[in-house]
Amino acid sequence: MKNRIKLSAALLSIVAVAVCFIFFLKEVAQAAGPPQKKSAAAPKQRTVEMGSLPGSDETNYGPSFSSLAWGLFLEAMTPNNGSLTFETWTEQCQLNPNMIGCPSAARLAAVKAPGDGRVRLLHAGATGRTNKIAGSDCGGMITRPVGGYPAPSNLTRNATFCEETFVSPPEAAFVRNGLTTLAGQHAYGSAHTGVINFPGTELNQIREDLDSVEVKVDWVPASSFKRPGFACPDPTNHLYTETINGTCYALAAIHITSKVMPKWIWATFEPNSNITNPNRCDPKLYGACFDPWGTMSSAPYKKGETVQQSPELHQAMADAHLNPAFNNYFLTGVQTQFVNDYGKPIQLGNSFIEFNQGVAPGKSSCITCHQYAHFDGKRPAQGAPENNFGKPPQGWPSIGYACNQNQNDNCLPANPNSVSQDFSWMLGLMPFSNAPAKPPADKPYSTPKN
Repeated sequence: MKNRIKLSAALLSIVAVAVCFIFFLKEVAQAAGPPQKKSAAAPKQRTVEMGSLPGSDETNYGPSFSSLAWGLFLEAMTPNNGSLTFETWTEQCQLNPNMIGCPSAARLAAVKAPGDGRVRLLHAGATGRTNKIAGSDCGGMITRPVGGYPAPSNLTRNATFCEETFVSPPEAAFVRNGLTTLAGQHAYGSAHTGVINFPGTELNQIREDLDSVEVKVDWVPASSFKRPGFACPDPTNHLYTETINGTCYALAAIHITSKVMPKWIWATFEPNSNITNPNRCDPKLYGACFDPWGTMSSAPYKKGETVQQSPELHQAMADAHLNPAFNNYFLTGVQTQFVNDYGKPIQLGNSFIEFNQGVAPGKSSCITCHQYAHFDGKRPAQGAPENNFGKPPQGWPSIGYACNQNQNDNCLPANPNSVSQDFSWMLGLMPFSNAPAKPPADKPYSTPKN
């Protein structure tokens, strides 16, 4: 992949061992440091305090998965001809402009594009698509309590946020091969024992050139806050900002997932900002933050607690020439399993993304949520998903194993005729059939420069 920061052969080999152990034994895995330029010093591993981290699978695996998560972050955020690397990939609305939630033709025609005439495909989050703001394809932020947890106090009445989801070139090529409609997914699943299997690491292979990677980002405009405190570009380097389609946005949240493991690796990042992310790391919301490689802390830390960026991460960001603002972004956590060794469900959530999707406190689990991504093949004419989009079927848990009876294993698929979408809710947004394409199919797409 062009301009990609390569995962080292050593890291990939050790991840392969980790995958086998996780799948068969659920025991300790080890890994080398994150992908770095050749000039970067080898990362030093730190010992993780054991026995006091009941909510995190990193208890068992030490800094290995957090270093892998930061490797994906470095790859995605590396500058590339005036853009960030992930912004040169394919946005999900480019795969099929008729996907649920994609910008309307009328709205795109009204967008004030920069001088080169190119626009970005900003849209509402999938689960918040019914909460659109008038005159915009973006969604409204939640300004009321969710499950008793209060919304940030500095939001304006009509606070909005916009979302983009980008996929790596190998994943885009795979999806374009017949999976851009639910009918196509049903046909593919029928020919492949009911399973859509994205390119990536399997138990018997490591193919870096086939890695599927998804990057979901949430942008928030300065107008969403009573006291914005940022500009484009941001002179304080407190937040990464961009002028997109003529409006100044701050990058408030980042989800990165990759099929470097059969059940993918899930990681989420947030800026250390009281403006955009005042509830980051709150155990009363979606859990404390934990990053044993990218910070100097070997234990989880809570809202209001300050941690120092590790020298290894600081050097890796410098070697990759990342925007200085990214030094103020932190890994919230990594998830690779449904439950820990004690059978307790593992939480992972982003205080911006999940809250604005209305996820209740203590009920956020990336891997559980995405395990429910199935297409109901019994009713293909209706294009019906197996459950409400992004939510478990009635009576099934939102965190832990995807099983409605006992929490010892996953029960999916609930419908034996369903097709597994391989943890990708993006596939569930596809239209049932290929209707005539609407813009932006005929409009150029790129990233405006600051």
